[in-house]
Amino acid sequence: MRSFFDSPIFSQIEDVVEEIASKINSSDVIQILTPADLEGVLSLIQLESSLLDASKNYRRKILPQKKYVSGDEYSLPDLEGLKIVINPFMESNSNLSISDDVVEIAPISVEFNTETSNNNHQGAIDTVAICSCIASTISPNGTRVRKVRPLAIAGNWLRQGVEINYDPVYSLFRDHLNEEGTIDVRPITETNEIAGDMLPELSSRMLKKLKKRWPEMSYEERSSALSELIMPILRNDKISTMRIEELVWHRMLIPGCNMDIASQLKIAEDNWPSDDEKARLHASMIADKLIVDGFF
Repeated sequence: MRSFFDSPIFSQIEDVVEEIASKINSSDVIQILTPADLEGVLSLIQLESSLLDASKNYRRKILPQKKYVSGDEYSLPDLEGLKIVINPFMESNSNLSISDDVVEIAPISVEFNTETSNNNHQGAIDTVAICSCIASTISPNGTRVRKVRPLAIAGNWLRQGVEINYDPVYSLFRDHLNEEGTIDVRPITETNEIAGDMLPELSSRMLKKLKKRWPEMSYEERSSALSELIMPILRNDKISTMRIEELVWHRMLIPGCNMDIASQLKIAEDNWPSDDEKARLHASMIADKLIVDGFF
């Protein structure tokens, strides 16, 4: 695995990640608190995987769902040890809140330049990616950390940033994971299983025909065929151009898994319980499965 800190996105949070990892390594008891939302679970599994790999003593606390509840503050239970509080839905800030016994992980605002552009890019690093950074710092070669690493980008996909025309954090993060071999980026025609209803107006009949012809087509023919495939979708104003591009040209696949990450997340969201108690139980079960399998 390449270090996340090699990327201009994450290099500016290296110090705070190192500080959190140091606090975790020096703590006898670690309490991880996260809401019973999909984003919370995806963040949780990154941290838990590293603690399991490092044989650290920790406890999991699933809090009520937070996604559709106003306000940023949690009512924290009285627990011993270091408390790591995951808050995926806070507005992004320039840094994380760290005290003696509480670390709050929330989205971080970043500004950066790239090697290919002199423009100043702005965006946010979500809690799943931050937790993955912490995890790879605690246990850089851990078996479980490597297994859940492909899902490190899942939080960025779920954030609203992909609903705009360009999200530089997401694009660079995807390329980083692809280049290191953690994910495979493929067009929709090379994806075996996809979730329905993600691309409105997509012709399944046309896609099926295109998949059969795909191996014999030239690059120019493929590009032209995909452009024709998405023409009806582009007329739909309920889906952003970037999301269309990602779902057509850049499907993210976990090696060995037939269904792409975006499809897995869509199905997971659709099946998530709305009842709070059921959601908390479901969240814990999904976390256990992801840590073992690395996919939904």
